[in-house]
Amino acid sequence: MKKTVVFDEYNEIDIKPSELLQKYTQLIERDIGTFFTKDKKLKDCSCPACQSKGKNSSFRRFGMRYVECGNCSTLYISPRPDDTVVDEYYNSSTARTFWHGELSKYTSQKRLEKIIRPRFEWIMDSVQEYLPGAEHIADIHTEQYGYIEELKNDRFFKRKTLLNPSKFLKKDGLDGIDTVDVPLDKTGLKSEVDVVAIFEVADRTSGVDKLFKSIRQMLKVDGLCFMTGILISGFDLQMLWDRAENIFPPDRLNVFSVEGLQILFERYDFECLEFSTPGILDVEIVENFIKHNPQAELPRFMKYLLKNRSAETKKLFQEFLQENLLSSYARILIRKK
Repeated sequence: MKKTVVFDEYNEIDIKPSELLQKYTQLIERDIGTFFTKDKKLKDCSCPACQSKGKNSSFRRFGMRYVECGNCSTLYISPRPDDTVVDEYYNSSTARTFWHGELSKYTSQKRLEKIIRPRFEWIMDSVQEYLPGAEHIADIHTEQYGYIEELKNDRFFKRKTLLNPSKFLKKDGLDGIDTVDVPLDKTGLKSEVDVVAIFEVADRTSGVDKLFKSIRQMLKVDGLCFMTGILISGFDLQMLWDRAENIFPPDRLNVFSVEGLQILFERYDFECLEFSTPGILDVEIVENFIKHNPQAELPRFMKYLLKNRSAETKKLFQEFLQENLLSSYARILIRKK
């Protein structure tokens, strides 16, 4: 199984401008009451990764309860809304309107350079290595125009499909790309897609089993699925836990662990070709938290390391996290057997 380490440089503020992010989370908190908790149309669930019913109550965020799986340590929301309500939120909420209208535009160039283009290069390089005859790519819940532009300019894939793209994306900008707006199990795509992309999709999906069952159904044998998301087993999330700013509903209905995802892939008979945690912000995030919260309770060693050691030491520590699957950002490539 391949594992990638990334040597790159950008700051947390480049992709998470604090003032805009703060406003975004305030809007989310308001929308949670409107879309999810007002009528309490929520259902308890087992672990979305390993299906264990054993859980430890952990903390609440915006009125919704996160629990930790007693078996694989995946963090997830239970009780939770179904995907119909989640999709309604993503297509009409005030918070998502703000994200598309302001937040994503403010960071669009940096995201294009540091996230979208490297992500697309990863797809191209991996397809050339594992499935050079691939012709059809399907992207699920596409959110960003920058990614669509890269897809449009690609000359490798002969057929390109967006499955349930964001309603905020203008359809007249999707020339040459098919769009399908039906539930994933109703697409009619059966064993005819070579490549599926789910970027930050599993994190926000209530019906995780339905998602992976649908992906398996639409992929050809040896078809590839590219996936990104955040991991609760990562350094900054383990350090900060309920104080981590990027754990909130519904963007993070599920915060999988490495072990939880491995169990999930085995359940749906996917071979894992690459499991990398190439995040470069874990150490910086914790360091910034300590600077702004000097009295916060964290391990003494960690406070010492981040306060007293050199930038080079911190860089080496981040590389250690990447090499050992301990960063909180994951990129994963699985193949249908």
